[in-house]
Amino acid sequence: MSKRREWIVITLILLLAAVLRFWMLGQVPPGLCHDEVANWLIARDILAGHHAIYFTAAYGHEPLYQYVQAATVALFGDHWLGLRWPSAASGLLGIAATYALIRRLFDVPVALLTTAWLAVSFWPLFYARVALRAITLPLTAALAAYFLLRATNQPTNQPTNHLTTWLLAGLFLGLSLYTYMAARVFPFILAAFLVYFFLTCSSTRIPWPCLFAFFLSAAIISAPLVIWLTTHPGAEYRIAEVQEPLDSLLAGDPSLVWQNLIANLKFFTCAGDPWPRQNLPGRPVFADPLSAALFCAGLLITLWRWRDPRYGFLLVWLAGALVPSIVTSVAPSSIRDILGLVVTFVFPSLALVEACRWLKSLNRPLAIGHWSLAILPLALTGFLTTRDYFVRWPQNDVVRFDYQADLTAVAHRLDELPPGAPVAVAGLSVHTMDGPGLELATRRHVHDVRLCDARETLVVPAGRDAWLFVPQVVPFDADLQERLLEWGAVTETDPQHSFTSYRLPDGADGARTHRNLQRLETTATLPDGTPVALPASFGGRLAFLGYEWLQQTPVPSAGKKPALQDGRPTLLTYWRVEEPSSSTSTSPKVFVHLINDASELVAQHDGLGSPPRGWGSGDLIVQRHLIPLPAGLPVGLYTPVLGLYETQDTKSRLTVGADDRLLLPPLEVTAS
Repeated sequence: MSKRREWIVITLILLLAAVLRFWMLGQVPPGLCHDEVANWLIARDILAGHHAIYFTAAYGHEPLYQYVQAATVALFGDHWLGLRWPSAASGLLGIAATYALIRRLFDVPVALLTTAWLAVSFWPLFYARVALRAITLPLTAALAAYFLLRATNQPTNQPTNHLTTWLLAGLFLGLSLYTYMAARVFPFILAAFLVYFFLTCSSTRIPWPCLFAFFLSAAIISAPLVIWLTTHPGAEYRIAEVQEPLDSLLAGDPSLVWQNLIANLKFFTCAGDPWPRQNLPGRPVFADPLSAALFCAGLLITLWRWRDPRYGFLLVWLAGALVPSIVTSVAPSSIRDILGLVVTFVFPSLALVEACRWLKSLNRPLAIGHWSLAILPLALTGFLTTRDYFVRWPQNDVVRFDYQADLTAVAHRLDELPPGAPVAVAGLSVHTMDGPGLELATRRHVHDVRLCDARETLVVPAGRDAWLFVPQVVPFDADLQERLLEWGAVTETDPQHSFTSYRLPDGADGARTHRNLQRLETTATLPDGTPVALPASFGGRLAFLGYEWLQQTPVPSAGKKPALQDGRPTLLTYWRVEEPSSSTSTSPKVFVHLINDASELVAQHDGLGSPPRGWGSGDLIVQRHLIPLPAGLPVGLYTPVLGLYETQDTKSRLTVGADDRLLLPPLEVTAS
């Protein structure tokens, strides 16, 4: 193939890869998963001046991807493009680097076919479209291998003494350790290859000074990270959570490692990554029989020619790349096997090239040409990838949950509301990821959007035409939903059934004037017996409006106590926001204690599923308290004690009057 034609073909392949990596990048995946949101929080901290050699947030992150992502967030903004651009760019650069590597190892046809398979396959496509740091490992690893092979002067098997080439190989080896934890096997892969290379090429003189420079440069580049991790052994607790197979092996039980080895061997042709978050569950790397057969054929060819350093390189790399998934839980894992992206698609390419050359040697020309046979498996792979990734995978319920598709749909609806509209949004991670996730998914400012966990907390914003949006994945507590509907909320479900909207024309004011709220119990005292008129202000933050018991006998006549049976009595407490807080470091919690005649605690519930950021003065908050009564609790009278505390280490209580708690009328617990 002429040089000009080669450049045309590789350019077309890279253009195809770019189209697949950028097309609908904001719609597939169907939202941003928590890992991507966590990466954004790290990027935001970097832009705020908080730099680190290793980021301990979100289970621990190597820094290379994070700094690149911080730059693209600053360039493109706080949304999916700023987050995912580094992955798409790293994926494309990784394909180009792999092309240069494989072209040096073999020839142009093998390199072009490998690149084409990388462009259209599900595995590399997936990691080039999510804002996860692992995709930078194949890029840096391919560059390190390319310069190392130049240094060993493959395929002529004569090492070169060009020190710069050895130093560049060491530079990218050291840099790879700053990408993803699976890179920690990479130095051993290259060391194993060098040992293999000099053993199989016994006539080759070992360039000891160059080898020393190679490993020294890698050590110098990686030293800051290695030293930091060594001096902070508890920083990578995520590794401790997934290393059970390795621990069992070291304890003398190889069964889990053996199971993982078998699972990883099936990864390519039989049963792939089972996690919906990062794969169509069980989809192997080669999802069609033709590509799977070509992979197996290429692997057999490589095994047969193992004495040739080019093929030995492939075998050493593939075996080493599988180690992180083999020694950790839940195998096979496409993300822990990601180092294998560099060589996996060489195997079917080798088989195709050998088949085409064999047909050509028969001197029997085909109507479509020998090399045109390569189009069939690549076209089939591209079709299946497009169908599985863009159509089937996003429809998976687990995928929609993990990538917060429903919350993203709510965010798009928020963009349609007039500025300043009073809004509350229900979520499952209201104190951590829902706020940043909503901020990334919307075009409007969301600092005034109230968040609430509708499984236990209802927030009704103050103001006219107040809205509450409940994503489909968030279970809405039946009692809280019933109260909202009683207050006149108008419901509507979006066309895609991603969320339900509730609109209160008069907002919290309308709810507070409703007869249901007017019938609340309002009897409370201070611990010294002094009656307290409700509403009662707690520290000027929240005013306690009243309460109602559920799962009890009907409200008794005057002079009789409410009777509760053994089980889980439920209390609804009602609050009005007095002074909003913009603090994200603290959040108040409501405590409800049940004490006996000796003032001993027998049961309790603490909770308030709504962070104060976003609250507005006059907002109504209803908190559900499910109080588990201990088994065998003696019948008798028990006093509910209620108060507020800040979620700090000191758990300081907010004061009400001259004290920090209120006593509600005693309850009678009866036998069930």
